[in-house]
Amino acid sequence: MTARPRPPRRPARPPAPRLSPDAIAAAALALIDRDGLDRLSARRLAAALNCEAMSLYHHVAGMEGVLDLTADRLLSLIPPPPEAPADPRAALLALARAYLALADRHPAAFALIAARRWRTPRAAALAGDLTRLLGGLGLKPREALRELRILAAYLNGAGLALAAWRTDAAPSQTAAADPALARLGAALGPAAIARDLAAGLEAMVAAIGR
Repeated sequence: MTARPRPPRRPARPPAPRLSPDAIAAAALALIDRDGLDRLSARRLAAALNCEAMSLYHHVAGMEGVLDLTADRLLSLIPPPPEAPADPRAALLALARAYLALADRHPAAFALIAARRWRTPRAAALAGDLTRLLGGLGLKPREALRELRILAAYLNGAGLALAAWRTDAAPSQTAAADPALARLGAALGPAAIARDLAAGLEAMVAAIGR
């Protein structure tokens, strides 16, 4: 009697990674970097983590929780300033530059920190660092808070502008629509915009408290 051939074995499914807030935030940021913020969903995030969508909610409070975790992960990429810097103004400028650099490194995700309320632990720590450095320039607490809000508004607006250039490479039709702009030529391009915004940040930080 001839033995019946065994059916081929199905390839083993790779083991699901151990879920944690850090793993979820890392996967979410990778998806946003690759596909854009508007395409992030629980289903796609769960597929990237090799788990069921409902498993995510044992670690996060819905998709808003995912976004908060991802925002915190972005902010954690900013090196903290020295505890007692010899030059608070230079430390403040370095911290502001590091924040703005996130728009260049993660343009699709930058809106998570620029266009949403700061309500995560790392956001609170960053706000505290900025306020402390502003206080080191001789500002009283209320003055430091006002300057922090102005600086944050500039950084967020500048970062969103830089991120838009990174995520949309299509040539702008603005210059062609107006002769005055057309004469500016390369000054309308992303490199010139980045230089102008960096110069604006330097001027703003240099003027604080003076």
